[in-house]
Order: sequence, then C-alpha cells, then structure tokens
Amino acid sequence: LEAQRLGLESYASDLNPVAVTINKAMIEIPPRFAGRAPVGPRIPGDKQGKLAEDWSGAKGLAEDVRRYGAWMRGEAEKRIGHLYPKIEVTAEMVAERPDLKPLMGQSLTVIAWLWARTVKSPNPAFSHAEVPLASTFVLSSKAGKEAYVAPVVEGDGYRFTVKVGTSPESAKDGTKAAGRGANFQCVLSGVPIGGDYIKAEGQAGRMGARLMAVVAEGVRGRVYLTPTEEHEVVARQAEPSWKPSGDVPARLTGGTCVPYGLKEWGDLFTPRQLVALTTFSDLVQEAIEKCRQDALTAGLADDGTGLDAGGSGATAYAQAVGVYLGIAVDKTTDYNSSLVAWSPTRDQAKTTFGRQALPMIWDYAEINTLAGAAGDLDVSIAGICRAMPALASTEHGSARHADAQSQKISAGKVVSTDPPYYDNIGYADLSDFFYVWLRKSLKPIFPGLYATLAVPKAEELVATPYRHGTKEKAEAFFLDGMTRAIHNLAEQAHPAFPVTIYYAFKQAETKGDAGTSSTGWETFLDAVIRAGFALTGTWPMRTERDARSIGIGANALASSIVLVCR
Repeated sequence: LEAQRLGLESYASDLNPVAVTINKAMIEIPPRFAGRAPVGPRIPGDKQGKLAEDWSGAKGLAEDVRRYGAWMRGEAEKRIGHLYPKIEVTAEMVAERPDLKPLMGQSLTVIAWLWARTVKSPNPAFSHAEVPLASTFVLSSKAGKEAYVAPVVEGDGYRFTVKVGTSPESAKDGTKAAGRGANFQCVLSGVPIGGDYIKAEGQAGRMGARLMAVVAEGVRGRVYLTPTEEHEVVARQAEPSWKPSGDVPARLTGGTCVPYGLKEWGDLFTPRQLVALTTFSDLVQEAIEKCRQDALTAGLADDGTGLDAGGSGATAYAQAVGVYLGIAVDKTTDYNSSLVAWSPTRDQAKTTFGRQALPMIWDYAEINTLAGAAGDLDVSIAGICRAMPALASTEHGSARHADAQSQKISAGKVVSTDPPYYDNIGYADLSDFFYVWLRKSLKPIFPGLYATLAVPKAEELVATPYRHGTKEKAEAFFLDGMTRAIHNLAEQAHPAFPVTIYYAFKQAETKGDAGTSSTGWETFLDAVIRAGFALTGTWPMRTERDARSIGIGANALASSIVLVCR
C-alpha cells in the first residue's frame, strides 16, 4: 500500500484469503476503476448533488459503495426491521423508576439487548429452573449514570429488574463464585455451579439465555431498562435459514469457547444475528446485479468478464463495488456475535476480538444492527468510504493468493515482507470467523480464492504446539518453513536492493529475571541466516500503542524490528 502511494507498481501475496481480499480492495481494485463517475442513483434527500462533483481517484467508486450500501441498509430494514422493536417507557416503568418520568410514553430505539447465559440449576429442588451465569450485574459505572441489574427471586423462579444509582458490592461479580474460571452459584439456592457441570450442559446443547436488560437511546444518552417479555419473545421468533459451518479452534493461546458447546462458527451467533448477517450477505449479490444494470444504463460497456478475470466493464465494476460491501458486512460480524461483552465504563458494546482469541463470554450484548451505532452496516460502510479516497489509484496493483515458500511473484522486485511472528497469534484459526461470512458474500466474485471451506492452515508458518504435537516439533516446522520461504525471497529479490523483513516483539518476550529472552526472535534470525541472507542493518521501530485498554495485556507488542538483508 505504501509502495503504491509512493508511485510504484505494487505486488502482494498472502496465504490467507482474507488478507488477499483486503489487499485487493486496497491496491488492485482502485486503480482499475479510477476517475469514474458513480452509476448508482442518488440517495433520496442526499446533499451530494449540491456539491461540486469531483470523481478523481477512487472517489466515484467510494460514492457507489455508499449509495448501494444505503440501498442494502434500506432493504434490510424492510426485511428484518420487525426483529428490532422499539421499547415504550410505560407508566409501570416510571412507577418503579422515577428517573424515567421525562421519557414516559415515548418509544425508544434499542441500542442493545443484554443477555446472560443460563443452565438448569444443579440443585434438585430447582432443577426445572434455568439460572443465570452472569459475570457482573453492573450495567454502567459512569459517574452520575450508574445502573445495575438486580435479580428478584419469586418462589422457585426469578426475574431481572434494572436499578439506577451506585451498585452494591454484590452486583459486581454477578452470579460468579469465588475463584477463577467458570464458577458460579445458583441465584435461587446459592448452590455452587462448577465448570465441569457447565461444560457438560453446554456440550449437551442445554445452555440457554435470559434477557437481563435493554439499552435504549434516551434524550441525553443511553438509558438502561428492565427487560419486557415482548422483547424476549421477538428475539426468539428469529428463524435463520442459513448459518456458517466449520469448526471453531478447539485450542487457542488466549482461550476458546469450544469446551462450553460453541463448537461450530454458526454456534457463535444468536438466531437474530444469523438472520441479520445472512440478510446482509444475500443483499450483497442483489446490490451487485442492481449496480451492473445501472452501469449499463449509464453507458458502461460490458463484455461479461468478471473482476477476477481482469474485466473492467459493467460486470467487473459491479463486482468491485460488491467487494467493499462484502467487507463492510464482514466488519459488522465483529460486533454481532454472542461473544461480545458490554462495557460498563464506556456504555457501549465491545467487539468479539477484544484480544486475539475466542474466550467464553457469559453475559453478552446483542446489538441492534439498525440503530445507527457500532455494528450497524451503515457505520461499517461509512468507515470504508472515508478511507477509499486516500487509496492510491494511479499505479498498477496486484494481490494474489500464494504460499511464501513457493510463490514466484517477488521475482526481480524490491521486497518488503511481514511474516507471522513465531507463536504469537494463530491468524489462520482466528480469521475463519471472518472468512465464513466473506465466502458467502464474495465466492461468486473470487471462486478460486474462496474454493475451500476454511482458511488454509497446514502451510501457515506459526509455531503452534497444538497443531504439531510438541513445542519442539512446532519450532522445527517454523524454522524449516521460514528458512524455505526466506530463501525463496533471497533467490528472487532484485539484487540491487536490500530485502526488508519485519519482526514484532511481544512485551512478554522482553522481560524476565535473565534479561531479554525470545525463542521466537532467535529462531527467526536463525531462519534468515540459514536462507542465505546477511544482515546489513536493523531498525527498531516503536510502532505499537499501549493496548491494555482492550484486554491484550502481556500480549501487546513492545516494538517492531525491521531487518535489512542482502
């Protein structure tokens, strides 16, 4: 991307189809359709027509992504809007919560529904009851806006009510018992609910969910409301016609939800989320056809050649617009899974990937995908359209799917590469979360790129012991494969220029009683030397922000090292 911005022809390759798709969107597609005016009809009420029209670079393409994105969003609202009802502030609510009086009679847009997972109580006297597994009952800890959930036990049942004000100490840990891990207690009887019991219930398909609270948009910020039966019923009416298949990684460095019964990718989403994401994905193909027809009407020639085959006519242009729409849909999945937690300190939902793992989330936020907040398709599209005009659109770019150990793309070129970092992150395992949805949207455009059901993993150069059996075997695999890959670069790279290779240190690798120690760094350097390179320089680069705020902690990168090799 930076080489292209400097005015150079740019070539990229990656083993991971998700990365290839992103590279195509950044360096390959914009130059092919640079300088074209948009073909889509203006968005009703849009002020764009009053502005001077400048369609240089990728601006016209970005505008069509915006226009067809708005069409998709409007169609989605027609088809699934009934699954996202507003919530009315009733007199009964105000009687319990005087702070709601200014909102009485109003129908508020819901931002999110907050759920707690449930299992049957292990106490025989309450075995009919599904009791909550809540890690906290605190909804908001913002000064002056504090709110929390209070479970009200009624006989052999319970209900949730939302209260405002400073939460009692007991609310902070929800129904969690002392100690780490999946240890809870029954809200009805106080009986401990151990991790093994919860795992057995989850794997048997008996884990449920109960609505704890509703987050709505008030006049001056967000308000937390006691859940209503109507809102729980509507959520359960969603009937998905499709869900992604494929196995969630059973082992991940930062934790996985598989032991609790969330084994396939489709299991990570609620029925309402599956309906929404499937609707968005299907609309990508409809938007592509609509764009193609509009392009023909606008006078764009068409030979039927698609984007993947190098086309530049109406069919290829419509597919190009579809690539960005597919990526926008894919971006919304990060906010729309049942592994999304609610942040009491920020009054908003977090993302699925708060860290590079898929750990179990006990109380999760189900976002309203039509509320105009994070997780709404409109928000993802707006972000993409803001970025697109900054992409280079004058020099040729090419992104290909290839294995670094055997690729021929770098022959005679200036090479800069950013390889996987030993065992820090299982990119291939994690990226399947996004791949399964991209594949649904974009396989008709890139049939070869999305031919497999999952991202290629066997060839991925990471030293993950769970994939190879032992730490020693994983290290040998990494060293051997990385040596071959870098030797391949050394043979092909233009002899007049150095090759630059990036390596990233984890903070955890740079600390210890014995000083700096890093198995990954040493193994990586070994591979570079074995491949036939000499190191002529190193550039330490302080490239990383302190990311503790999103839970990466000790896995945050300390710095990047650029190796200059000849």
